[in-house]
Amino acid sequence: MPHERSRHIQPRMEAAAKLWPVIGLIGPRQSGKTTLLTRLLGIQNVVSLDDLETRTEAATSPRPFLAKITPPLVIDEAQKAPALFDAIKYSVDRRKIPGSYFLTGSSSFSQKIGIRESLTGRIGLFELHPLTLSELERKAPSTRNFKMKSTEPARFEIESWAQRMISGGMPVPAFMRSAQERQLYWSSWLETTIYRDLAPFIPGKFDPDIAFGLLNRMVRVIEDGEIPTLKHFSQPARTVRKYLDAMCEIFLLKRFLCHESGTGKDIWYFFDSGLLSHLLKNTSGEAATLGLCRHFLMNEISARHGFMGARFDRTYYKTARSDLVDFVINGIPFKVVPSVSGITNQRGWQEKPLLSAMRKLNSKTGFLIGPTNKIELPKKGVGLIPWSYWS
Repeated sequence: MPHERSRHIQPRMEAAAKLWPVIGLIGPRQSGKTTLLTRLLGIQNVVSLDDLETRTEAATSPRPFLAKITPPLVIDEAQKAPALFDAIKYSVDRRKIPGSYFLTGSSSFSQKIGIRESLTGRIGLFELHPLTLSELERKAPSTRNFKMKSTEPARFEIESWAQRMISGGMPVPAFMRSAQERQLYWSSWLETTIYRDLAPFIPGKFDPDIAFGLLNRMVRVIEDGEIPTLKHFSQPARTVRKYLDAMCEIFLLKRFLCHESGTGKDIWYFFDSGLLSHLLKNTSGEAATLGLCRHFLMNEISARHGFMGARFDRTYYKTARSDLVDFVINGIPFKVVPSVSGITNQRGWQEKPLLSAMRKLNSKTGFLIGPTNKIELPKKGVGLIPWSYWS
């Protein structure tokens, strides 16, 4: 099928399946988790707990349920039957066979303490992100390290990046040729995610209008060139955080913390630039480009850390007197620039918050990430790298 692509995380998962009896694969709904396990890793036995009858059986008779199916077994949306995790624990403790169970989930497995205890010491856990640019273009992963030493030219043209950041990395809409088809897909996806996936994570009464209202407010903030914080919402902070945190649990949003050297508050990103593009509709301009680029780049960096087995803390930098610096990676600050003028005649203005961050972070270098194929990697000072540097 046109939207099927090999995934860079696959080799790590194959290696883990030779070590761990249980492999967990979490990530957004319809991000390709089941496809990766069945079509790419070749696991044939699959059950989905999205099916009510199957879910009821797994929840009420978990051990007989597992006994009927010979491993290796994929259990899709496994978190919907928490009782199943103790049954899996019992099974793998009796027969410690690597690669017995592959569990997928569109929400975190750590929601309940009992589930965490059942999985401890028995699971290799992975997160599947939307497709990266190199996966979309069927290219091998980049070999660049995270120490900003590689002067290898960018592998993708600016135009390719710009096109892909609009359609995003979700396997189905990323390959739809019609903008109208993508709009229909995302509308349906968002309805399902809010009404079916989000509700169980909201303590007390769930109000979908609050959820949709918060998402629409986030889009308006992004249209102004900013990234949403609690101050941008009119509802009580406790309510806003409750809903935003729940959206993070189901991978709809990603939360970034301000680096400990800064004074900024928590900020939130959409998980995929394609969803943001859908919500922005036909909005154009530098602020919209900046928002889309930030989101697509967030996924590139997050996914690359994941398939390399590296930690990505998702931190940014800001003080009360400085503009936001988008990412802090290994103590180095990075700022996204949405236009050519930002790295030419306006470069000095764009560098100011980086220089402030470099002093606070005690970093000799900082980098602008812009629409260029040029790479500047100074030993000291502000350098320049393309949007697609990590792709």
